[in-house]
Amino acid sequence: MSTVDIKGKATLELSDGVLRLSWKQGTYVGIDVANAALAAISSLAQGTRLPMLVEIHGVTHSAAARKVFPDAASISRMALLGSSPVDRVIGMFRLPLAPTGFPVRYFTSRDKAMAWLLEDSEEEATDVDDTD
Repeated sequence: MSTVDIKGKATLELSDGVLRLSWKQGTYVGIDVANAALAAISSLAQGTRLPMLVEIHGVTHSAAARKVFPDAASISRMALLGSSPVDRVIGMFRLPLAPTGFPVRYFTSRDKAMAWLLEDSEEEATDVDDTD
């Protein structure tokens, strides 16, 4: 398992073929932090596209950060893990505004999120869905 600190605001790890981005609760992600996250993702992915779990509990992104993050070059599908109505709004409305090039879904269950990430299906379109 490899773990990278992202400017003290998150950790990114690669474990069992899944990238796990854990933002600290209440974090504000600006362009510098988003770029640091992208660099860490690219470094751990090493030229492959991997599924990614993103914990978004109480996290907000600047408009500039939303334009650069996420990047389809290293991500094959993304599960957003949240717990509050605000997290769900972020999952439903913010990330799908930018074309991602991979499917995205919102979950409140880590187990369901991981099961979906590890499926073999070949979804084409971005899909943010509360499937819990």
